[in-house]
Amino acid sequence: MITRLAESLGYQVLDVRDGDGTLSVGGHDGASALRVGWRPLIVEGYTGSGSIDRFAIRTRDAAFRESLRDLRGQLRYADRDTDPVELARPILRLLQPGHYGVRIWRDANVHVEPFGDNGTAWWYPYEPIGTEGTAVIPTDAWPPRDEATLAGYVDAIEDGDRPLAVLLRSEPPGDEQDCASFLIDGHHKLAAYRRTGIAPHFLDIARLADRKPCEPGDLRDVIAGDEKLEQSAANLMRYLEDRHR
Repeated sequence: MITRLAESLGYQVLDVRDGDGTLSVGGHDGASALRVGWRPLIVEGYTGSGSIDRFAIRTRDAAFRESLRDLRGQLRYADRDTDPVELARPILRLLQPGHYGVRIWRDANVHVEPFGDNGTAWWYPYEPIGTEGTAVIPTDAWPPRDEATLAGYVDAIEDGDRPLAVLLRSEPPGDEQDCASFLIDGHHKLAAYRRTGIAPHFLDIARLADRKPCEPGDLRDVIAGDEKLEQSAANLMRYLEDRHR
């Protein structure tokens, strides 16, 4: 079923057998975790408040965030329309073994959900202004700080180039208006698209697995004993614990 969904959305489906697992995404959309160096960096999910609000919590340990920046040095940055599987190979080598879908997603409809000072991001899907389309969760500073790099991408996009930022998500989107993806590379590219008003283009990688949520331990690790975050995530934690019993 999930393979058919992926193919209907334009993903090429492949089996990754030799990935080393230093970069992984687990769970299902609405209860997923991005892991870097085998430790959770971000957990996203529904708040379970009785409404449809969603949130993401990022670890406050800067060392984990720096480890993702180190991994980016292994990626080949794509800026031309070629085979998406070939473009994704440097990333696929970092992923845990399993089935994935890869596509070039052109003219994407997304909104960006940056983290606040407390390491959380909150949003409501289906809002008429501001949260149309897929929620993109940054894994680095947003907005990006290097103005020279940003200006260079702005010029390139205005000249007709369509550089690809890189998304990793826990499953193919069943509903583009209510799903989340992790922006693992291309923060300046995405910011440049937003500045020009041109819809962004992505190399989009989706894990294909059963719909089991991420581990409760992933959420505990990113909360790191913060009482306010524990209260905010209490319903999601109960859901994860119930599903993993």
